[in-house]
Amino acid sequence: FPLREIGGDSSILMPKYTLKLPGVIMIFLSQGLCLDPTAVTKAFTQFHIIMYVSIFVFVVYPAVVMIITTLLESMGYSKYFCTGMIVTSVMPTTTAMSTILTTMSGGKVAVAVANATLNNLMGIVCTPALVMLLLSGTVSVDFGKVAIKLTYSILVPFFCGQALRSIAIIKDFAVKNKPKFSIFNHAVLVAMIFCSFCNIFSKQLSDYGVEWYHVLLQVLLNVVVHLLVCIVGWVTTPWASMPDRIAIFFVAVQKTIVMGLPLLNELFNDDPLRDIYALPLIMYHPVELIVGILAGGRMRRLVEASDQDSPTAQKRALRNLPSLEIGGQDVGAIAEARALSLYNMMKRQWFLCCMMAAIGLAF
Repeated sequence: FPLREIGGDSSILMPKYTLKLPGVIMIFLSQGLCLDPTAVTKAFTQFHIIMYVSIFVFVVYPAVVMIITTLLESMGYSKYFCTGMIVTSVMPTTTAMSTILTTMSGGKVAVAVANATLNNLMGIVCTPALVMLLLSGTVSVDFGKVAIKLTYSILVPFFCGQALRSIAIIKDFAVKNKPKFSIFNHAVLVAMIFCSFCNIFSKQLSDYGVEWYHVLLQVLLNVVVHLLVCIVGWVTTPWASMPDRIAIFFVAVQKTIVMGLPLLNELFNDDPLRDIYALPLIMYHPVELIVGILAGGRMRRLVEASDQDSPTAQKRALRNLPSLEIGGQDVGAIAEARALSLYNMMKRQWFLCCMMAAIGLAF
């Protein structure tokens, strides 16, 4: 298929060098430009939440997936998909999606933004370290080579972006055009996903013990893993107030594809199975989106119920305040804000549609 030949690594366009490396550099440069450092400093005002989210994302989540993949491998499941699941489990959280889902669900947005931002910064270092620790006997990763690649393709662009924020004109430009930077980053990701699937479909996957039904099974496994992690994330946070609990939940259980795919490409740049390892991560994005939207409505009702049960709300009820107020906000305003959040969430999913189209074109 002609388009498949264009996107493959052996193509005359050489996307491995003309798209993937420049794309990764541009993504992290824009991340550095758009990241407000004050969002990270605000996170340290609630140190116990930082500790919980960090341990959950980089310890609990990988531990759950390691147990599952060990069982799957003992049952004869594809070791390459198991490797991809482990790589997915050590990725940092999402930023935009966790914030929007928190907003839609009535959670504390400031907690979500601060912790998601800090978690992404930690992921630049923690994700490569965990990949090398957990997969040292499975895949061959040259620590020195990977460290050099991560330095010039991720760390240097990111900190250059942060340094450029000290120039007022550039900072104002970055703040004003943040949505455009996001569109650019997602467009690069779509191109990367297209190239990945071009490489996957050009291989005889059966030679690696991967059959077509493994792909369908992997989607189901992603659902099972995500639901299991969601349950663990919810039952282990009864100590937090309901708005904080919802923010913690969405930050803890999400896995980013925006940072994840570039990181994976750099970690396994010379591995011919790199694109197969990326499949679980690529297929994880729709799962966490759908589950998040379905859970959001229920969580919003929990927030409203917790507001009504609070002493302040009970005092207002005794004073015969209008019943159309919940937690100090008009029900109509709450419904409007919720509808707007859901609309923004769905509007952003042009990326999901383009991702599906890229897979179809590669096929």
